[in-house]
Amino acid sequence: MKKRFLWLGIAAIALGLFVLAYRGPGRAVIRGNVGDVAAAMLVYATFGAVWRARIWVRAVAALAFATAIEVGQLFWHASSTTGELLIGDTCDPWDIVAYVIGVGIAVAWERIEITA
Repeated sequence: MKKRFLWLGIAAIALGLFVLAYRGPGRAVIRGNVGDVAAAMLVYATFGAVWRARIWVRAVAALAFATAIEVGQLFWHASSTTGELLIGDTCDPWDIVAYVIGVGIAVAWERIEITA
């Protein structure tokens, strides 16, 4: 049962590494939005691996966690590259849209794994 969260986490990390390595057209959009999708997927996978709760509870918690960090960026900013990668550096409402998409993908992943 927990294997699906491991694979989801691996997929999220792979997507995140792709985003970091990508140098093609639309790099800013890819880095700014697809990276946030991957981050939300990873948060959901982590919650799923350690927290036995209903899918919707984990989804709301993952979205709340990601959104709290985003709102926190209004008050504090990363001062290093590592900090920027982990918590970001500016508050952008589009990031919340990316988090919703990421959590949606993670929920779909889990539902597909449950029915398979």
